[in-house]
Amino acid sequence: MKDNSRVRLLLKRLATSIAMLLLFTFTALAQTDTGRIEGTVTDANGAVIAGATVTAINVEQNTRTEVVTNDEGFYSIPALRPGAYTLEISAPNFSRQTRPDVVLQVSQVARIDSQLQAGAVTESVEVSGGAPLVDVGSSAIGEVIQGRQIVELPLNGRNVLELARLVPGVTAGVPGGFATGAGGNAETFRGGNTGGAALSVNGQRTQANNFLLDGVDNNESLVNTIQIFPQADATQEFRVQTSVAPAEFGRGGGGIVNVATRSGRNDYFGSAFIFVRNDNFDARRSEDAVKNEFRRGQFGG
Repeated sequence: MKDNSRVRLLLKRLATSIAMLLLFTFTALAQTDTGRIEGTVTDANGAVIAGATVTAINVEQNTRTEVVTNDEGFYSIPALRPGAYTLEISAPNFSRQTRPDVVLQVSQVARIDSQLQAGAVTESVEVSGGAPLVDVGSSAIGEVIQGRQIVELPLNGRNVLELARLVPGVTAGVPGGFATGAGGNAETFRGGNTGGAALSVNGQRTQANNFLLDGVDNNESLVNTIQIFPQADATQEFRVQTSVAPAEFGRGGGGIVNVATRSGRNDYFGSAFIFVRNDNFDARRSEDAVKNEFRRGQFGG
């Protein structure tokens, strides 16, 4: 009987530990790849409005997240996926306010204050203007590489991390000659000795970076570079933080590369590509020169 009691006690402790681990894991992940919209709701005289309802509607997915302002008129909508949102603010005895085209980027804290006008709830006022360009909720330094840049700018080997060099302070690292990072520089197997993720941020070594994919650790443990390269068509955007990264990241003294992948939408969408190299497209050096036959095609989507 004593043995059975001990087994039950151990199982209870194990179940409790697993539950706590999962709880804190999901909480931590929600802080890294998602964004947040916050602000204060006031009336025309500047007095705060407590109990106002603020709803964030994801334009592509039509999902709704609703919160209520506190006694100080403050609201915060956390754990929002990057994308376009419509913000609706309403309160009794005030006209409903709608703010379309609020674009939230990965790991962004968008501050949007609203001023409601007295009137019936059935009345609606639309306010133009999206999220502020400056993230006043964070002291981190860096930039977001947006989906339009991924689509329109040339990519060497369809490696989206090549675009990280557009961020001030980020340069191409000098990878080592071996997978162990000989010579103080790490390499990855992608692209051979060039290393597709060999990025030097503010002069730091290429092993000093921290890579995340949808908030999940994406670091290779052997030479401390990237583990999984994000697919170009599946990448929505990514943020490169070069200095003063928030406390939830840590780990690396270099840059924080946080990639957000594309999520589902209410309509069907997809993409396809083909890269063709053919000797028929090559110029002749002279009329008598014979071109060697060369055919290569790469398909995907």
